[in-house]
Amino acid sequence: MLKFKEFLSEKHKYCLSETSLTFAEIIRPDRAYRADIFIKKYKSGEPFETTKGDSIVLQYDPTVERAVRSGDKKGLPTKALKKLDGESLSFGLLKKTQEFGGGTSGSGAGSDNTRATESAQCVYAQLIWDNPQTEFSPDELKAAFQKTQTDAKLDEILLKDDQWVASSINGAKILYKVLKKKQYTWHRGSSWVDALENTFKKLNREEKLFSNVNKWTPADIWAVAHGAENKYNILDASSISEMNNELLKAYAARDILGISLKKVGKRPKISQVNFRKPFKSPKFTKQTFGKKNFYGAKDGYLYGSGGFQLQFRTFPTFQCEIIGNKAKHGKVSYGGISDAMKEASGRPLTNKRIIEQMLQKKSDMFYDNFWKNYSMTDERDDRETLIENLKKKSFEWQVSKYMVVELFTAINGREQQVLDYLVRIAKSQTKNSAVHLKIS
Repeated sequence: MLKFKEFLSEKHKYCLSETSLTFAEIIRPDRAYRADIFIKKYKSGEPFETTKGDSIVLQYDPTVERAVRSGDKKGLPTKALKKLDGESLSFGLLKKTQEFGGGTSGSGAGSDNTRATESAQCVYAQLIWDNPQTEFSPDELKAAFQKTQTDAKLDEILLKDDQWVASSINGAKILYKVLKKKQYTWHRGSSWVDALENTFKKLNREEKLFSNVNKWTPADIWAVAHGAENKYNILDASSISEMNNELLKAYAARDILGISLKKVGKRPKISQVNFRKPFKSPKFTKQTFGKKNFYGAKDGYLYGSGGFQLQFRTFPTFQCEIIGNKAKHGKVSYGGISDAMKEASGRPLTNKRIIEQMLQKKSDMFYDNFWKNYSMTDERDDRETLIENLKKKSFEWQVSKYMVVELFTAINGREQQVLDYLVRIAKSQTKNSAVHLKIS
């Protein structure tokens, strides 16, 4: 039997647009079904379509059957087939119809069935990783299928459409070229993919950044390096921003890669989409209630490595400004700060308007609450001294400081989590789609 590589030689080259059912096409090792279909029709007297547009019935010849089964046409004449009227013709006059993989419709018989074609790409990729010299035979594909995590059935991934088979082969080859240094599990519609998408959907219901998951990532399949499934905080992310950044980390390490597919020809291209340097969170170092002392200003600071400062104050709304050692990196409004606090402590930051009303109409309650939070800090003034000093400050100053103290005491021990959350927002890393590879 001719080997798959021989079909790519000048002597046995095949064209994807070719409509002829040649002997070489019938016995191709990656199309084992063709020989079975041919023999069944040949022996039963079923008609064959020709490239001339008509239908013919062939005389049965056991010599032809043996040649097809063995894959060796040695001894057969050029015109080995005979019509019922005795006219001889070559295999090449038979048309490669849909049942032989020449059509473009029908599940598993040339359709653009996304489940089948995407799952098949996973299997073809797995096979070339198992054996870079593979001929992509049905038996090899069946073995590779067992190692993938897809939602297609075995018979679906044994594609019969020539263009999709070639696309799967070429897609596998280019993926291997760029990713061969690591071993992967290939996912399509798996439980891991479901968990990933469910995490996104849950977060997106809250953040409302995207109309659907495909707008966030058009990845059709996922390559997950062995042992990387739980290496990153993707499935437990508290925001889409965090998911994006964790995927960036995993992508940069070539551990987890979403891949967008298209039907490709002999020279596919692969490109990176939405790739940038993963965000490196500054490490929390300390917090202070003002640069000089507690009463010196109405603000408070979280400090991070690399000269990062997160300044919290009313201006006039309560906000956070991210200040680096060389530049300012943006601001986060009350909503983002409150969300960060809620993620860290389980409760939101009290709204500024409510605090203003409390100070204006129920000042005793305001100072009681202020003292409760203040007493949990490292500041050392007693209640009387605190209230006396607060009353010397402006209305706006007291409200701002109240919010700073409430925030800092609530997030005590979880400052790093809050710092990460707010810096990502300030650096506008929440509304970007996820990083992925694109094959086109």
